[in-house]
Amino acid sequence: MMDVLRPPTMWLGGRCYRVMNPVTANTNTNYAEEDAYGFEDTVYQDEIECSGEQVDFQVEQLNNGKFQTSFPVANTYISYVIGAKGATKKRIESETYTLIRFPGRGQSGDVVVTGKDMKTTRQARLKIELLVEQARKKQPFTHFLSFPFNKPEIQERFLEFKKEVLEKCGDSRGVDESIFQDPGKLHLTLCVMVLADDRERREALDALAKCPENILKKYVAGEKLRVEMRGIEYMNDDPGEVDVLYGRINALSWSHSLQTIADSLVDEFVRAGVVTKQYERVKLHITLMNTLFRDDKDGVTEVKTGKDRESFCARQILEEFEDYQFGEMEIDEIHLSVRYTTANSGFYSASGKIPVFNEATS
Repeated sequence: MMDVLRPPTMWLGGRCYRVMNPVTANTNTNYAEEDAYGFEDTVYQDEIECSGEQVDFQVEQLNNGKFQTSFPVANTYISYVIGAKGATKKRIESETYTLIRFPGRGQSGDVVVTGKDMKTTRQARLKIELLVEQARKKQPFTHFLSFPFNKPEIQERFLEFKKEVLEKCGDSRGVDESIFQDPGKLHLTLCVMVLADDRERREALDALAKCPENILKKYVAGEKLRVEMRGIEYMNDDPGEVDVLYGRINALSWSHSLQTIADSLVDEFVRAGVVTKQYERVKLHITLMNTLFRDDKDGVTEVKTGKDRESFCARQILEEFEDYQFGEMEIDEIHLSVRYTTANSGFYSASGKIPVFNEATS
């Protein structure tokens, strides 16, 4: 049961809302079309209020006395909001006494909501944004914010680790070469995001551009961010059924912790409305082995769902390499990385990148 004194919050378009009374619609009605798209038909009623953490969106009054708000929605999500045979659009219009207009098929432009008063116009927009957010969560992420950890000395030690694991632990169930990370793509993921169109990509790049002044100048304070990768850990509770094995990151010197810097960078992207915050803190880790990388029988790497993944037994690996030293390095760049790509450097292609230390952060 929800604690009414501490209602959950949700970030939408860079604004934080308190969700006071979420209810699930009756899927036996004609309103179950969202289920066909793979997400729950959750209706957030009137009890949604701005927490005051961000400036609220604009609703203007027209000359005819009606109220209107317009906002962009990526074409990817328009069909989710319209619903099968327009049922979702009609339902929102009926519930809020509004008129909703979408750009034409294949065209760009804003969604426009027109209502008889301020309250119902706001309600309709929030319902649309919540549906878009539900749909977004079901999409595979396209970009991620990262610290590259692919310095030559780190790569060399990782390859030695891989060689020794295969030699000493290759007989362990599920352990094979295909589940090791590409050494050129070793990285620390800060957050993942779905950037569905050019506008969303520009918003993410704008958020990245603000990080030197808003985050790095405050927390880096002229120090080089020197870290070491030492030791290994696993994600789940059973070392005999592991999907992800990762390297631990330890800070060597600076005034503010890497955890604070990582969390603050993610918060900047959350405020920009391009990231949905899932966890209170960033998990500081470098993926070394992941069963998502496992080859199929034909030797073709494929992305598998959680149900399809074949775990591996990591008990012997943890015993042999618990305190393995992968090396030290300076974190010198932050990348907005593009998933499923490879740049000339061997790392992921970057939509944008910023230096961690320069005159602006000293």
